[in-house]
Amino acid sequence: MVGAVTVPVQEWGRRLSDTLRAVLESGDLATARRLALEGDGQARSLAKEYALMYRGLGITIRVLLPLLRETAARADASRGAAAASEAATLVHRFRSDIAGLMRRVWGDPAPPSEPPGTLDEEIARTARVLEAGEARFEREQARLADEIVQAIEAGDAARARTLVDVKEQGQYVPLHDRLIRFMAESFGWVLQRFGPGELLRFHMATAEGQRPGFEKWEQMSAAEFARASVFLLKQHMGQVTVREDGEKFTIEQALCGSGGRLRLAGAYAGPDALPFVEERGPLTLGQAQFPVYCSHCPIWNGVAPVKWFGRPHWVFDEPARPDGGCTLHVYKRRDGAPAAYLARLGPPSRA
Repeated sequence: MVGAVTVPVQEWGRRLSDTLRAVLESGDLATARRLALEGDGQARSLAKEYALMYRGLGITIRVLLPLLRETAARADASRGAAAASEAATLVHRFRSDIAGLMRRVWGDPAPPSEPPGTLDEEIARTARVLEAGEARFEREQARLADEIVQAIEAGDAARARTLVDVKEQGQYVPLHDRLIRFMAESFGWVLQRFGPGELLRFHMATAEGQRPGFEKWEQMSAAEFARASVFLLKQHMGQVTVREDGEKFTIEQALCGSGGRLRLAGAYAGPDALPFVEERGPLTLGQAQFPVYCSHCPIWNGVAPVKWFGRPHWVFDEPARPDGGCTLHVYKRRDGAPAAYLARLGPPSRA
């Protein structure tokens, strides 16, 4: 994302690929070519549209992986070996899945199978797969973007549209969704094995590992930060709209593209169901039940920024709804967050 806040607020939630599809449908190939090469004032170009999010998710997981090891090591002597084995199995399954997805979306032959390793071995192998995958992802996205421009220049709008779908739905979305699922599985394992107190610690440690990014956000104006937030959220492939009043920006996710899509896809049901957090507190924003994946949001974007900067970055309103929706606010004043909301970020009341 580049430039000052010049794109109208009502357009912040629209993805470049969606704009390009509409322009191709209209037959305006000159505008389509310009959008693909120069972006829409939000994404820099079609080649770069999803690169930031994909690399960002990889960074998050590389922060998370050693924390799984630390968490397993916190088990008592009688449970430590079992916890490490469980974490190794979780990481191995993710590594196998994401490597397999990469081969399928890029058409690569399968390498020789590699047996499961220790937790340390699986963490190192997974970090290598993620790093190589990010470089390959950027190359493949750029290649497809070039092919789209070539199709536009040849006057073949139908082929260009098909390639936009391949670039987004064929490449990015399957990989994105497995990265998100692994985060959710990791949170779920910590919760089920060690309880909500340890999950809170895990989330805070993960936020601390990404603190430089939060510090960059802290330096932005409210409008710049709201726009950056929308850019991030829409890259999860949900439906995002924004409205502004004198006090705040309100970001409405009619479908949250990460936690909401997980829930609607049935991730919290069946034999491999993700758990809910069922203890009122900051993990649940005071609710009686909260999806485990969604529990990172009040911590990363609320509890941690309050600790570091004295204010939450996002203020949630009816979060993690059963319909997959979620609403949040970015206040224009540093002290704009309601006192009642700040209280929900604190420890559970024992009264």
